[in-house]
Amino acid sequence: MIQAFEGIRVIDFSQVLAGPFAALQMALLGADVIKIEQPGQGDQMRTMMADNKAAEMKLSAAFLGVNSNKRGITVDLKHPDGKEIIKRLLTDADVVIENFKAGVLERLGFGYEAVRAIKPDIVYCSISGYGQQGPMAGQAAYDGAIQAASGMMNVTGTADTGPLRAGYMPVDVSAGITAAFAISSALFRRSRTGEGQRLDVAMLDSAMTLLSPVIAKYLITGVEPERIGNASPTYQGTADTWPTKDGHIQMTVITDAMAMKMCHGLGRPELADDPRFAAGQGRVDQSDEVKAIIGEIFMTDTTAHWVKRLGDAGVPVAPVHDIPQLVNFPQMAHRGVLMTLPAPPGMEGEITVTGSAFHASNGEPEGKTAAPLLGQHTDEVLAELGYDGNAIQAFRDNSVI
Repeated sequence: MIQAFEGIRVIDFSQVLAGPFAALQMALLGADVIKIEQPGQGDQMRTMMADNKAAEMKLSAAFLGVNSNKRGITVDLKHPDGKEIIKRLLTDADVVIENFKAGVLERLGFGYEAVRAIKPDIVYCSISGYGQQGPMAGQAAYDGAIQAASGMMNVTGTADTGPLRAGYMPVDVSAGITAAFAISSALFRRSRTGEGQRLDVAMLDSAMTLLSPVIAKYLITGVEPERIGNASPTYQGTADTWPTKDGHIQMTVITDAMAMKMCHGLGRPELADDPRFAAGQGRVDQSDEVKAIIGEIFMTDTTAHWVKRLGDAGVPVAPVHDIPQLVNFPQMAHRGVLMTLPAPPGMEGEITVTGSAFHASNGEPEGKTAAPLLGQHTDEVLAELGYDGNAIQAFRDNSVI
């Protein structure tokens, strides 16, 4: 089966998370992604959050998680010979992905206009914290800073905790997904017009789209959002998170029909006649009482018991998983989100990482190889560009690669 991006070559200058995640989406669908890294150090994600052995190999778990299916080469972008190598690569490229600070690649000679002069139909995607224009263009940004700047932190937590950041990197990942979609749309447009284009993806913009309902409510009604913890924005007492006998459970009941099902699933059918439960306004006005009654019921049995009872009754409910529980959740075995791949050279056995979040009837996204060692494919790619062994050794002797 032909994958969507077979025959597409992506030159990936990006590092850390947003750009590599975007390139990963292309790689899982068959693109030839060539990851460009600085000799000696490489992508800073290689050693982030790594134990001693992983740091020594420059293969942190975080790096392995977002760089599958790529070929990796090292090139000094400041060296004249390094620039020539990149120019040769670009003559056969379809996509460039970069997430340097705004203006950095221009100064190195590989901004959009310079690359377009080499490959007129290039799709050139720049990912940055605040975009390529405006007073904050060029300012450094990580996920946490954009969680703060976007308002995401200010709507997370409770009145007592103050603002809280998410315990993962939603901004980086959403920017990567945004970039992958933008690139896909540009390639589709190119197939119809023959024209490439420049794409400007800002982490701040992407974070704001995640907040779309919250921002729209403020702009349309003037109501500023509150920090409501695990409660629902509907303020109904039947939508929240509760402790059980052995864990926690999340339930979202926001319609009268759901409320009736919930009462029967909880084994308390008489609550269906209680106006605090039967009517939406009652579930809002008496929210604390409703939460307390449900909480007492949940504490009488286990999470698994209530998930089955309420799930069978048609109520939206889920256990609050920790990560070990998630990866062993039976549903995961049927979805293929987790990919098991041969470990990179120097590591034993296999590794398991996340892959694509969708299935396709033809040309499925597929994990084939683990993330590359630093410079693992340098000689291979340079040979494809026409450099012989002596030239490659000379590059290495001169620290070009």
